[in-house]
Amino acid sequence: MAASTPAQSLEHRAQNAEQVGEQKLQGLVQEDADSTESGLRYAAYLRRVRDIVRAGSRYTAYTSDVGEAFRPVVPPWVVTAAYGVSWAYLIGDVSFTTYKSSQLGPSPLEAANMSEPTRLSMVAVKRTVFQGVASMALPAFTIHTAVRYAGRAFAKSANVTAKRWGPTVVGIGIVPALPYLFDHPVEQATDAVFDKLEESFFRGGPVPEPKREL
Repeated sequence: MAASTPAQSLEHRAQNAEQVGEQKLQGLVQEDADSTESGLRYAAYLRRVRDIVRAGSRYTAYTSDVGEAFRPVVPPWVVTAAYGVSWAYLIGDVSFTTYKSSQLGPSPLEAANMSEPTRLSMVAVKRTVFQGVASMALPAFTIHTAVRYAGRAFAKSANVTAKRWGPTVVGIGIVPALPYLFDHPVEQATDAVFDKLEESFFRGGPVPEPKREL
């Protein structure tokens, strides 16, 4: 057997690396890993650290709300950049969720009643609606309103520091509660709307199988 050339050896290593990467990605899909929960799967033995990172990655969606809280004391471009981070998170989450659904494939009921492009489009739209409402619209309205009214309250303060930073502190203090305030009710409302939409594809009657959580 002829010895492989350096170029062939390099190509072989590249192919192996590509296969390993694909296997790891497929592993995340098969484990039904959510894009908001996959931060430290390569360090699964560090369970506590992994849990912290999972929670932290979810809060990336609220970067725009941190920007809103700091709006009274920072240049406008900082707030705009914060919104950019949140929208990037939303796009990445929707993309991963749709990809994961494509790898898992349709249920028998879905396969019998809708095309694959239609199914994946519904997955993407549903996730976009959830993230757009739960991670962007409602939190932004909440923080903006809180900061505005806090600004009016602190405007009466004789303390210059409190007057300047008080509204921001109020806004930042609300951010940790945002997923607990909005995620579950928005998820329920989104499921209800899309269940009705799916019934139109399934030719009558409620969906007779449990929902697969994405």
